[in-house]
Amino acid sequence: MTRRTIAIVSVALLTAASAAAQGNSAGHGNAHAGGITAGAAAGATPLPGSGTGSRTFGVWLDDASVAAPGGGWATLSIGSYSTDLFHELDVPVADAGLGFTPRVQAGFSVPVYNVMPTSGPNLHGIGDIYLHGKVQLRDPEWSLDGIGYAVVPIVEVTRTPAAGESKVNWALPVTIEMRFAQWRWYASGGYFSRGSLFGAAAIERPLTSRLTATGTFSDSFATKTLPNDPANLPRTRADVSGGVSYTMGPSWIVFGSIGRTISTHDATSTNLALSGGVSLNLAAPSGQRTKSAKKKP
Repeated sequence: MTRRTIAIVSVALLTAASAAAQGNSAGHGNAHAGGITAGAAAGATPLPGSGTGSRTFGVWLDDASVAAPGGGWATLSIGSYSTDLFHELDVPVADAGLGFTPRVQAGFSVPVYNVMPTSGPNLHGIGDIYLHGKVQLRDPEWSLDGIGYAVVPIVEVTRTPAAGESKVNWALPVTIEMRFAQWRWYASGGYFSRGSLFGAAAIERPLTSRLTATGTFSDSFATKTLPNDPANLPRTRADVSGGVSYTMGPSWIVFGSIGRTISTHDATSTNLALSGGVSLNLAAPSGQRTKSAKKKP
């Protein structure tokens, strides 16, 4: 189970990076892995001083699984993102979470960013913070058809909001997961209050007992126009990514991925996004795992 589901970590990193690499701490990827769950979030703000503006895009990719009560994950990763306007290096990106009940988990994500514009001074600091939960409505592990659903409440704290944007925002994605004999599919769709409708999907397949490959596609639509947005800036954005993860042992997973924007090119499109890191699975106490399993059916 762990080997199959942890692969989303690599994909989630690139989905976040490709959909959001807009600079000023926003072009960060972040992901988490809790043994049976993973996900990502992304934000977008304009590059300070660039004068080019940017649309508000946001994507969250997750599955419908949750960590067992008392179990969780801790992930450290690094991301590199290039656009026509800047290069961004996020290191470290920290993500952690914990299962609270058989159907509820919560966690956080926060990056440290370094933005290097093509002109002007470099920027660095702590990026946008995401507080994310998950409420499972149907468990794919225990359902006869292998299909599960969940809702993922998110609070986004933007440290340097653009003109016209709020510092604290929210999102409420809905996720679906389908499990098959040799592969897994999951998708998320929803709305970010700062002005983004999005959809994202991933397909995952084990290559060996330890190595898993995953590919993703995401699309987002900006529902709001900010004061500094150029009139000709596209309101939609599509991204693809691919990644692999390798299970090093019962608790440790390493992962990496690559991706880019594939929709109409503009100055803030992601030309290349590279991410990688390591995740530690925190096993739930054996008593909690037993109780959780008894309650699932």
